[in-house]
Amino acid sequence: MAFDPNFPADHSELDAAPYRDQYNALKALIDAQQATINSQQAAIGALQSQIQGQQTQLNQQQGTIADVQSNFNDLSLEAGDSAAAITALQAAVAALQQSP
Repeated sequence: MAFDPNFPADHSELDAAPYRDQYNALKALIDAQQATINSQQAAIGALQSQIQGQQTQLNQQQGTIADVQSNFNDLSLEAGDSAAAITALQAAVAALQQSP
C-alpha cells in the first residue's frame, strides 16, 4: 500500500492493519530517500576527486606557462635574432597546446 495522506478519515473506526500499512509505506519512502542521499554523496565524492585532479593539472600548466615566460624574457631580441625568437615562441605555444 502506498502512503495515503488522507488516511484516516475523520471519525473513522480504528483498525490496526491500515495504520500499519501507512507506517510501512512511510518507512519505505524514508528508506528510498536514504538510498538517494547515499548515491548523491558518492557522486559528490567522485566530483571532488575530479576537481582535485583538474587542480593538479592546472598547477602543472601554470608552471609550464611560467617557464615559457621565463624563456621569453631570456631571449635577446636583437635585429638578427627576431626570427629565432619567433620560432622559439611558436614552439612554446605548440607545446602548451599539446599539454594535458
